Amino acid sequence: MISLAYWLGRKFASIDMKFEEIDNKFRKIDERLKELRQEIRSSARTVTSLIHSLHTHLIDFMTMKKLFTPEEREYLLREIERLATAHKTALNPLKPEEVKFILEVVREIREKDPKEIDLSKLDKIMEIAKRWLMEDGCEEAAKLWIVTYTLKAILRRERGDLEERK
Repeated sequence: MISLAYWLGRKFASIDMKFEEIDNKFRKIDERLKELRQEIRSSARTVTSLIHSLHTHLIDFMTMKKLFTPEEREYLLREIERLATAHKTALNPLKPEEVKFILEVVREIREKDPKEIDLSKLDKIMEIAKRWLMEDGCEEAAKLWIVTYTLKAILRRERGDLEERK
């Protein structure tokens, strides 16, 4: 009986050691997964930054070259309205006051001379779109940002702030 107890004790000790080895392996795997997640996040931020830079550069260049027509300007205004009001449900990621603000800015752009428009309002819409993109990662948020930036570039051109360099 004593020898059986001794034998069982050794077996349990051996099993405990094996579990400890397995726990250590899982800890190492968890650490490596955390490192990989950080690397992926860093890479995603880099790609996001590159795409952002590419969009802003191309939009500014196209605007400087006067490639956007008044019809395209109006299309951008309609698209901003559509994106801001597309989500009528309780799941709308935009707050009601943000939707109201966006629609007021669109109305102001339609009614006023470009020199009278406060471009910082478009910056605020772009901040709203960026927050929405970071929270939900949805295509509509990215599109709202790009469309708003394009409209801002067009307004800067109409104001004479963005001139072709010779």
